Amino acid sequence: MQAMRRWVAALSFALIACSQQAAPIAHVSVSSSAQASPSPAGKPGYGLEPTGTPFIDLPVSPVAFSCRIPVYKSVANGVEDYFVTFPSGTATADPNGVQGMYFDRAYSSWVPVGRGAVSPDGSHYAYIKAGQESGVFDVYIVDLVKGYGRAIQISSPGIKAQPDVFDYEPEGIYLVQAFERIWPGVWLFDPSTGSVRKVADVERPELIGAGGSLWFGQVNAADPSPFTTRSSAGILPDEVGRYDLRSGGRSSWLYRPGISLEVIGVDVTGRPLIQVLVPGSNPNIASAGFVDHSRSELLLGLSPTSQRSIYKGALVETLRSPIADSHGVWFGSDHGIYLYSEAAGLLKVSDQPGIPANGCF
Repeated sequence: MQAMRRWVAALSFALIACSQQAAPIAHVSVSSSAQASPSPAGKPGYGLEPTGTPFIDLPVSPVAFSCRIPVYKSVANGVEDYFVTFPSGTATADPNGVQGMYFDRAYSSWVPVGRGAVSPDGSHYAYIKAGQESGVFDVYIVDLVKGYGRAIQISSPGIKAQPDVFDYEPEGIYLVQAFERIWPGVWLFDPSTGSVRKVADVERPELIGAGGSLWFGQVNAADPSPFTTRSSAGILPDEVGRYDLRSGGRSSWLYRPGISLEVIGVDVTGRPLIQVLVPGSNPNIASAGFVDHSRSELLLGLSPTSQRSIYKGALVETLRSPIADSHGVWFGSDHGIYLYSEAAGLLKVSDQPGIPANGCF
């Protein structure tokens, strides 16, 4: 992938929308039920790949437990699905893989969308395609039990760009709008009635965690010099906020003027994992000097006034798609699989590159 697209994807979440829109309605063969998914989950995407600078990686550390984690990675002809087994950290391609981006443990099936587009019980997944008319869209919902999908046409005058599935929850399917980056606003689509309504007016939705917590980014008006990409990715948020989808309450968790802050996932208790990026010496988004790699940092938000530093350095820019389970928080990277726990900190647990497609079981 070209450098420009790689940076924009990491900063704007735009490639997520593209991958989900391309998903076909699948005729799924269903196997016996397995243990349910251990979400909460972070969002899928592509990490920054610092180039032209020294990269300091962690050594591989064996874990003290046994399990296997489903992983997918990009290959020349699409996507490859495989499992990484611990404590060895070895990878085995799954002969039943279907170029999936999520392993649905409830039905032992790979599905062609990210985990945010899968229903909580694993029985359905959703994606969107643009309709024939402007402002008209088709929501496709695939039933893994029955093995077929259905399309529901929606129209919402408030959605100005291409809508995308943001999260699939018991109350319905949350939608956002995206064009090279996520635009403001979150809508809730109810498949049972076909209704669509706006539920949150936030600047840059990032993910929905446990208990209806919508994490979002925004640019604080008091920032005299926010971090601008000088591209269609826009100005990067310098403030992390939390919006309660149930009560409508809004709170600020972290503000750092001139610096980029993004919630990339949550831990098993719902606390936000915040990626911190500091402007570098070169304002060109495609350059190695766009970000000061030595100051890139991963934080765990303990409260609205307290954060814990998990790791600092260029490695943070490569970590993506965190997913939490009883072992900790798993991260994917082009350099391997990483695991964070409060007891051990951040560890590299396998040299196999890829994106976690569920927790380890």
